[in-house]
Amino acid sequence: MATRPVLAAWLRTACFLATVVTAPGALAFDAGQLASQEIPTAHLVGRGSFTRLGFHLYDAELFSGAEHVSANWSAHPLVLDLRYARSFKSHTLVQRSLIEMNKLQVATDAQRQHWAEALAHILPDVTAGQHLTGVFQPGDGTRFFSDGKLIGQIAGDAFGRAFFAIWLDPRTSAPDLRADLISDAR
Repeated sequence: MATRPVLAAWLRTACFLATVVTAPGALAFDAGQLASQEIPTAHLVGRGSFTRLGFHLYDAELFSGAEHVSANWSAHPLVLDLRYARSFKSHTLVQRSLIEMNKLQVATDAQRQHWAEALAHILPDVTAGQHLTGVFQPGDGTRFFSDGKLIGQIAGDAFGRAFFAIWLDPRTSAPDLRADLISDAR
């Protein structure tokens, strides 16, 4: 009978540890910290939320070493962090990126297709609360992180400009989010 109290104590401890580990913020990712590691002079430029048809899809934060980010945004190192409010499959993220790049008519069809294939190997399925972060360094390409862990890189400035244009180009399909992200777009 002595095993019953030991088992009960063990279960209480296991439940407590499970609660602590899964509590919001227990393993919190800090986009600002990643931005500072990637771009030492980075600061938060803006933040906003993206909703479509009344559904909250993600929250976004833009960091840069530049004081202001506007029409010449692609000349500066940038960090764009997306914290997803819903779960999405990798292929959905890749297809949406390709659709937005097509709408903006950035690059050639062949380039966009090549980038979509590269993104398909990099972007994971995401769950609510997960962060995907893109870091664009002009001259060095774009690096991708999932909750702060490096998951891939695409070389070349053309991709970085095309990808970040989804949010930062004046022709974006999310002008309100762009205004929230770019400090002097208002």
